[in-house]
Amino acid sequence: MAASNRATEPPADPTGAPAGEAFPFHRLTRSWAGHRWWKPLVTGLLGTIFYLVFMLIVLVIGGIRGGLDPALGASYLERLESFDLSDPLVFGFTMVSLILLIPALALAALITGPRPIGLLSSVHGRIRWGWLGRCLAAAAVIYSLSIALSFLLEPLFPGYVPATLDLAGPRVGILIAMTLLLVPFQAAAEEYVFRGYLMQAVGSWLRHPAFAILLPVPLFVLGHGYDLLGQLDVALFAVFAGWITWRTGGLEAAIAAHVVNNSTIFLLGAVGLVDVNAKEGSAIGLGISVLTTAAFAVVVLRMFDRSGSLRRDRIVVPAPVPAIQPYAQYPYGQYPFVPTAGQYPPYPQGQVPAGQVPAGQVPAGQYPPPYAGQYPQGQSPAGQYPPPYAAPFPQGQSPAGQYPPPYGAPSPQGQVPAGQYPPPYAAPHPSEQHRGQHPQPAPAEQHSPGTSVDDQQAGAGSSDTTSEDPDRRPRDQARRDR
Repeated sequence: MAASNRATEPPADPTGAPAGEAFPFHRLTRSWAGHRWWKPLVTGLLGTIFYLVFMLIVLVIGGIRGGLDPALGASYLERLESFDLSDPLVFGFTMVSLILLIPALALAALITGPRPIGLLSSVHGRIRWGWLGRCLAAAAVIYSLSIALSFLLEPLFPGYVPATLDLAGPRVGILIAMTLLLVPFQAAAEEYVFRGYLMQAVGSWLRHPAFAILLPVPLFVLGHGYDLLGQLDVALFAVFAGWITWRTGGLEAAIAAHVVNNSTIFLLGAVGLVDVNAKEGSAIGLGISVLTTAAFAVVVLRMFDRSGSLRRDRIVVPAPVPAIQPYAQYPYGQYPFVPTAGQYPPYPQGQVPAGQVPAGQVPAGQYPPPYAGQYPQGQSPAGQYPPPYAAPFPQGQSPAGQYPPPYGAPSPQGQVPAGQYPPPYAAPHPSEQHRGQHPQPAPAEQHSPGTSVDDQQAGAGSSDTTSEDPDRRPRDQARRDR
């Protein structure tokens, strides 16, 4: 069974959900944290400005060269106006004018994003060179078979004129060299603009890939001056290139098909077997083009699905939350923030819900008692926990002000701020300062403040008169006894 192309994606979490958000190719600009809805528009504007500047430089260089030789300059203008792609000058100027789209777009993307700039190439953030090579090999085989089929069916085309092979022409060598050197970059430039930038710009605003695939097609068709059948052929290729780019997560397959198709046409045109200036299409040619594109798509998808190292989505994992150091790494009572509910169980002693944090099952040293196994008094690692978990400090030897008495030095009598500590650390109440010097009245003589003297005498008269203490009896009774 073929290996899935998603085999190397980040693993899922225990619930089965993806470890991050997946972004297909047309949504890659949104995978960048710095994306804003207006940035694709600014990228297009800056890219247009840079492209016009580059074209102006090319025209200035050509004008200087023509100014040195007026006859040659007039010849240049006439040849460019004719737009004959079999002319090396016209062919080279056309290719260079399209290749300049690459640096213009690259400079604009460096200013406005996305980051990395390789996201314009694939979901991997770069050109996948090995995958591009396999796509080029597949395209070379399939398009060669397509050209052979076209030559076999060419006599059926309307207006057929037999072609003559010309290998000795004066322009053959330079046209072949220019084709091999320039056409790959020209085809790649068109893919970067129409399937790279435009697809991702539309995809940043509209989620469904159909919008990103179809909306750039009219602009691509307008850049090719063919008749109706020829424009239809170009439109079908544009739809295929956009779809295969989305399906494989990168421009490599579309670039390979574009490079091989254009290179084949211009190489055959260099030796006279194809008219590179033809503007007319045919139904038979359109059918062969559709079959060729379909065969290439089947082969590419089969290779892609068998690959174990390619992805069609970019997985963006949120930045991890910094790990919180356990309680044991902070001095007692100095934890830098209040833990959220359920994060750590800061319950008072003995109030932890039963079974939530079993004693002795927390990793040793991660939490202080009572959450971990309780240390006997004075047997916890020295300095790891403050008293009462570690050994208490001798009287007065703990750092001044760090712990209240009895761990720190006791404050002199009466020098502790009132109300901060209870007596005996704070000063005693003034009414109790001379309690030991004066005896207190007996409980029987203590009375409430609201009781009068007469009430007291009346109460004394009703007391038990049979007491043996003479001082406790009435005075008259004492006289009669004498």
